[in-house]
Amino acid sequence: VAEGVKLKTGERLKYRLNGHLSFWISFVVLGYGMPTLTEDGGVTMGMFPLSWLYDHYLQLLTASVAFSFTLSAYLYASSFGTGKLLADGGVSGNALYDFFIGRELNPRVSSFDLKCFCELRPGLIGWAVINLACAAKQFELRGGSLSYSMVLVNAFQGLYVWDALFQERAILTTMDITTDGFGFMLAFGDLAWVPFTYTLQARYLVNHDPGLSVPVLAPIVVLNMMGYFVFRGANGQKDAFRR
Repeated sequence: VAEGVKLKTGERLKYRLNGHLSFWISFVVLGYGMPTLTEDGGVTMGMFPLSWLYDHYLQLLTASVAFSFTLSAYLYASSFGTGKLLADGGVSGNALYDFFIGRELNPRVSSFDLKCFCELRPGLIGWAVINLACAAKQFELRGGSLSYSMVLVNAFQGLYVWDALFQERAILTTMDITTDGFGFMLAFGDLAWVPFTYTLQARYLVNHDPGLSVPVLAPIVVLNMMGYFVFRGANGQKDAFRR
């Protein structure tokens, strides 16, 4: 449990930070949480068929967009309740704009913070899972092998996702949490845009792999790791300054 930054009311909200644990539990469930009936009436637990996610990409995207609209409607309606702390930028008086940008700063159901939860867990973990689904589909189509490009896309983006969840406390000082209201912009971005747009690289590689050689991939790996270290150092400094 960590405290957020001081609000304009003078209080600090408490946040239960378990995104890193949720990340690993999600993959354990994917690997061992699929029940299958045996011929003798028993049940065995095995791996979820990840390629199913690839095959039903459009249906999952549609459901995610629909859920984003539903959640946004709930957030907008509930923001008119008494005692709500509203975001400075979400009370323009224009209903469409306020619906999009978000009126309430920290909408909660009891102690469950909806914005903090949606900020990382569903979208980023979903991003990593769909990337793995694309790898699983390529593995099927190639008869049991993966391309170097698919491996690296999963590794690079998986590292980014893991880093965000491992450093979850850092989001408490970001503009999304401290300043922006929770409306359609963040709800759609967190639940639909991130997992279904950021995975397009892996999805493209399933059937259109460029077949890059090791000498070509080596400098890509070096450049990516250099970028990661700059990214991690810069974001760590920004978080420390804001605190």
